[in-house]
Amino acid sequence: MHGYFADDSLIIVPSGASQGVRLFGEVLGTHKGALTLALTDQHGSTQEIAIDLTGVHYLANSALEILVALANHLQPPHCLLIRATPELALRERLTARGWDDIETLQLIDG
Repeated sequence: MHGYFADDSLIIVPSGASQGVRLFGEVLGTHKGALTLALTDQHGSTQEIAIDLTGVHYLANSALEILVALANHLQPPHCLLIRATPELALRERLTARGWDDIETLQLIDG
């Protein structure tokens, strides 16, 4: 990601400690383009694309679909590593849609 993204609902910044991005606020459907750009900018520079959602208090289903689509297009050993708080209920949401067995998608509780 060449810079930062910010609007009234969401801030996306490069992760300082590792390859990846950190998000803060609410990830709405209108943020699909910014989210896609931020994550695809990371692809190729590392085997692990990390997205830290611990600062997010709402994640729209359409944004979750972007994360799943990216993970589905990765080939091992590449993977999408998502750190999120239990309040987003990502494990339950992924299971409900049958997306809990994607080899290139890993969830970490944050």
